[in-house]
Amino acid sequence: FAENSGPCAEAAIRSIEQYGITTCSTRHELGNQQYMITLEKMVADYLGVEDCIAFGMGFATNALNIPAIVGKGDLILSDKLNHVSIILGSRLSGAHIRRFNHNDIQDLEYQLRDAIVHGQPRRFRPWKRILIIVEGIYSMEGSLSKLPEIVALKKKYKAYLYVDEAHSIGAIGSHGRGVVDYWNVDPKDIDIHMRTFTKSFGS
Repeated sequence: FAENSGPCAEAAIRSIEQYGITTCSTRHELGNQQYMITLEKMVADYLGVEDCIAFGMGFATNALNIPAIVGKGDLILSDKLNHVSIILGSRLSGAHIRRFNHNDIQDLEYQLRDAIVHGQPRRFRPWKRILIIVEGIYSMEGSLSKLPEIVALKKKYKAYLYVDEAHSIGAIGSHGRGVVDYWNVDPKDIDIHMRTFTKSFGS
């Protein structure tokens, strides 16, 4: 892959000659490129989801998009072993954050029930949104999320679910689609999937 000759190098040269090295800015400033639209449609079709947005870096995807999803008056329930990019994005969002014990479904359900019963601290108003954030495979210890049980709780308590599959996409599942594929969960039951090309697809 890193050779300076061969099919990968030749494809890279052709791509650079046609499109340049980077768009140099956001879509808002410079518009869409057809190759990005094609890539996003191809990925969405492969994953069996409605649509897809491609970003330049996985860390920034979590850190900068979680604040676009939730904010003040929302609650994030985050697994204690979530990646630092998720922690940063959660903190930047302004949402209230509670952490549940790693892969502990009983603790997650307790936190969900408590959040619904008591509402926002000192105000006792209902949360605008409750977002559960988990990883597919946890990067620091390699454990798999208990996705079927988490999806069941998400439905039961009418929460939203964000799954970071940076380390599971391409690595597990009969079709290489990550924990969603591994556990045979309907992709539509997960509100936001985060995946990356930098791990298994890069190799």
